[in-house]
Amino acid sequence: MKIAFLRHGPTGWNAQDRIQGHTDIPLSSEGLAKMRALRLPDEFAGARLYCSPLTRARQTVEAIGLGNPVLDARLMEQHWGQWEGLTNAEIRARDGDDCFARAGLARDFRPFGGESTHALMARVQDFLTEIARDPRDTVAVAHLGVLRAAYTLATGWAMDAIMPAELDVSQILVLKLDGAGRSGVHELNRAFSRKA
Repeated sequence: MKIAFLRHGPTGWNAQDRIQGHTDIPLSSEGLAKMRALRLPDEFAGARLYCSPLTRARQTVEAIGLGNPVLDARLMEQHWGQWEGLTNAEIRARDGDDCFARAGLARDFRPFGGESTHALMARVQDFLTEIARDPRDTVAVAHLGVLRAAYTLATGWAMDAIMPAELDVSQILVLKLDGAGRSGVHELNRAFSRKA
């Protein structure tokens, strides 16, 4: 089976480079307009639909016109704890230039008061394992951290490295799943179709 991961559309906090995490920020007017102009490729018509319960993901589903998703908290963004709402510069000014190093690396990274990358990867893998029991193709509307975790599970990329240049999270990440939920990349950067 295949699963298509889509990131939600742009928000005001994305434009300001603020960390959102579990903070429930809606799409900006520009984000809504951008997502309303898009549609899924025809091959995913009739696929099962799952979505993060956060507003920005649900608005993306509605804007694209995907129907009624199953809301699944395992698709929520990584919880960034005390850093949510702050920019990178504000975090470093408040907590020191070494704050990201002190929070750890790769799967052991845990934002202060937040969720570890290991925990994020575990919940994304749990989601993949569960949906793989049904061979129908699936669409999941989620967040940057979830797409990064899904890509890591499929490729073994170390999440403490710079995001691979070949991964464009504004496009669709399509993975293939076996019956046990083990994943591999089916297609990187699948383009959205445009509405007429």
